[in-house]
Amino acid sequence: MMAIIFFVWFALAAILCSLTAISAKESESKEFVLTLDHSNFTRFVTHHNFVVVKFYAPWCRHSQNLAPEYEKAASVLSNHHPPIILAKFDADDEANKYLAKQYRIRGYLTVKIFRNGGQMIQEYRDSRRANYIVEYLKEQISTASVEIKSAEDASGIIPQN
Repeated sequence: MMAIIFFVWFALAAILCSLTAISAKESESKEFVLTLDHSNFTRFVTHHNFVVVKFYAPWCRHSQNLAPEYEKAASVLSNHHPPIILAKFDADDEANKYLAKQYRIRGYLTVKIFRNGGQMIQEYRDSRRANYIVEYLKEQISTASVEIKSAEDASGIIPQN
């Protein structure tokens, strides 16, 4: 009887460990950074109001070092409302080089922020740590000003002495 109980507990533990491992692999394999190339870049950027694109070369050490931090930031920002899209573009790929030239990518790693369907483009030159990227991009999409329609609205914004 004791052997049967032991076997049942062992089997349940093995199943539980297997399910945990499968769940961990699924969450690890999910990519939050969107991959763009010459076939979808222009269409994608023009259809979105705010997109951050990492122009990289696979062989570039700076590009390789940013990859995990960029992925972490993309994971966090995918839960933001509205989601902030982080994408990557292999600017060293032969088929993509004409677009890299069009956007004046002269070195790797270059990160650009495309606003209003690509009408406004700004280069991101700040920290390459995930938490800083997240905070910076949240600030970039936040409302710069608030409309005050009443004294009550103002009292909520202006500190009272």
